[in-house]
Amino acid sequence: AAMIRRLLTLGWLVLVLAACVHVGWVARHGLPLGSDLMALLPREDRDPALQAANDRMAATMARRLVLMVGHPDRAQARAQAVEIAARLDRAGLARPEMADPGGAAIRRLGAAYFPHRGGLLAAADREALRRGDAQAIETRALAQLFGVGGVADSRLVAHDPFLLFPAFLAALPVPASHLVLEDGVPMTEAGGTHWALAALVLTGDPYALDVQRRVAASLAEAEAALAPGSRLLRLGAVFFAEAGARQGLDESLWIGGVSLAGTVLVVLLAFRSARPLWLSLLAIASGFVVALSLCLALFGTVHVAAQLFGASLIGVAVDYALLYFGQVFTPRVKGRDRLAHVMAGLTLGAATTIVGYAALALSPFPGLKQVAVLSAVGLLGAYLSVVLWLPALDRTPPTRLGPWLGAVSAGLWRLWGDGPVRHPRRLALLALAVAVALGLSRVEADDDVRRQQAPPPDLLAQQAEIERLAGFGLTTQYLLVQGDDEQQVLEREEAALARLGGLAQGIAVAGFAPSARRQAEDRALVAATLTGPRLDAYRARLGLAAPDAPPPPAAALTPDDVRASGALPLLESLILGPDTHVVALQGIRDLDALRAARDGIEGVRFVDPTADLGGLLGRYRDRALMLLAASTLLMLPLLAWRDGWGGAARVLAPAVVAVLAPPPLLALAGIGFSFFVAMALELVLSIGVDYAVFCAEDRGRDPVTIASAVLAMLTTVLSFGLLALSGVVAVRAFGAAMLVGVVLSFLLAPLAAPPPGREARR
Repeated sequence: AAMIRRLLTLGWLVLVLAACVHVGWVARHGLPLGSDLMALLPREDRDPALQAANDRMAATMARRLVLMVGHPDRAQARAQAVEIAARLDRAGLARPEMADPGGAAIRRLGAAYFPHRGGLLAAADREALRRGDAQAIETRALAQLFGVGGVADSRLVAHDPFLLFPAFLAALPVPASHLVLEDGVPMTEAGGTHWALAALVLTGDPYALDVQRRVAASLAEAEAALAPGSRLLRLGAVFFAEAGARQGLDESLWIGGVSLAGTVLVVLLAFRSARPLWLSLLAIASGFVVALSLCLALFGTVHVAAQLFGASLIGVAVDYALLYFGQVFTPRVKGRDRLAHVMAGLTLGAATTIVGYAALALSPFPGLKQVAVLSAVGLLGAYLSVVLWLPALDRTPPTRLGPWLGAVSAGLWRLWGDGPVRHPRRLALLALAVAVALGLSRVEADDDVRRQQAPPPDLLAQQAEIERLAGFGLTTQYLLVQGDDEQQVLEREEAALARLGGLAQGIAVAGFAPSARRQAEDRALVAATLTGPRLDAYRARLGLAAPDAPPPPAAALTPDDVRASGALPLLESLILGPDTHVVALQGIRDLDALRAARDGIEGVRFVDPTADLGGLLGRYRDRALMLLAASTLLMLPLLAWRDGWGGAARVLAPAVVAVLAPPPLLALAGIGFSFFVAMALELVLSIGVDYAVFCAEDRGRDPVTIASAVLAMLTTVLSFGLLALSGVVAVRAFGAAMLVGVVLSFLLAPLAAPPPGREARR
């Protein structure tokens, strides 16, 4: 047995050293951290086309970068916007959304459309011809020919006498805006300030910390170089991601720092010796570095959220070392004797806690899977370090229990005894029951993902101002259109656009490249209602000779013809494949009516990713509750193996109460019951069972047992409880649930001890 123990000790040392080398090698140029918020969002097993559409739309939106430069002088505003865009382009950070937004792009687009002009009609012209109002189109053409600033010349009139083609180009469904193109730069004016817009596309991952920092630094330099009186507005996921990553890193530093400092202070005050402190830190560090190494090997990066929760792991991993060093307050001198006395409770507590943390891996959140690996492996590593290393390294002499720690420990045992505190105890339990009852009526599900975030107010203000100035906003809702082939998809898009009416503006591929059926119908409509009955008289009125009729195009215009011009990059984000398109929506006026408008059109679905995500959060909240019940059932056999079924129920009871009470208590503070609260309760169950196991293992109601639990509770509150101060709403709710649940589970833990005179079955 001694030989096996030495081999295990040496093997664990080799593994920890290898993990240190691995982490050091990976982090030699900086630890690879991820900040993609989408990594924290669930991915439901559903229609692959819908998931692909969401991914495409999210990726397209995430890479977009909109900058607006304002200055009282129009030329100055335009020049500065061009210079900032060029600066980002030269740095390789972003490229213009359109390589050539000026006349050359328009000419290429016209060249792609012109051979197919006979089958291209603006929606307004189509409706006019259908209701027999061809005279209005003829009158408009004459006004353009003879009016001031007319756009037609003799060559265009010869090929398109009623000027239907310019009307079609003018009606292309580009996003509506207040902007006017000047020398290739979109411009607008408001309140005496001229604004120039630069639309760019990031070349790198907007959620990579390096990209975020480089973009932020480049724009900071550009802003510092602006002329006096200038303003720079910015809009893009990269800015929100950078702010969130910075907040997460800052919070992980101060939460980890305060947790570590608090743990150091608690250990020093309790043991009045530095040896338990550095040995406890050794156990924590060894577990953490092995967990970090495994995370890097499995995921390649460590998410900021995992780092934030990893900082909080300090307060839980130290529990095992504290339970061991609690034996310093007994006459036991040898490390092996100290370990033997707590080994059963230590192992059982570690097993139940690791089961609870590992349950996070069953959540649909990839980010939480990293948290699960980091936490479960980190706790297992801390346990192994305590069991394998501490007895050999521990030379701490026995000492007396400090007066403050002894008083708290003895007082907690008395609280649940039959002494004079019986009546105050009953009043406290009654007050808790009343508070829980009051809170039950206020518990509300909070599944709105928008309320789980805390975007910086200054970025939100800039977004609102850009949307007001430009006249358009970014929306995540869209229509997903599918069919057997591209032509069927285009026809279904046209049917959906007809249903939209004034409910919203739809930007669809069919608006740029109508279906072959629509082109044939429009060609026939023009011949029957306009050129057939009116063309000869119209030409005679203008004194134009009838040219030879051009041959019809060999084939109808296709989306690929338009894409080949390179003048409409917007199409790339709308085409997921030949049988799947996306219709972007803008200016939605009535969401419910819009949902109903697509009913009855086969292959067309309205998609609202934010609302869908809220629904998913609700379903996963329910799954988390089922996971909580499953974890309880998994713990029962472990506890029953040690204490029998009655003892197992007694050990679980305090933790179960600590799980049931936080939601109504948090409701009194205005915190809703979200998925993140449900996941916090999963950890409360694991940690609460830890405390109960410590007490159940004590047959003599020794204050030393509670002393270990007191120290464990304080370090846990210093770590997870501090998350309640986070600026991220989801993390704050998680931390508040942990704070309430952990304190309750600690206060109720003595109830797990067998009644005096009754020995539990071993």
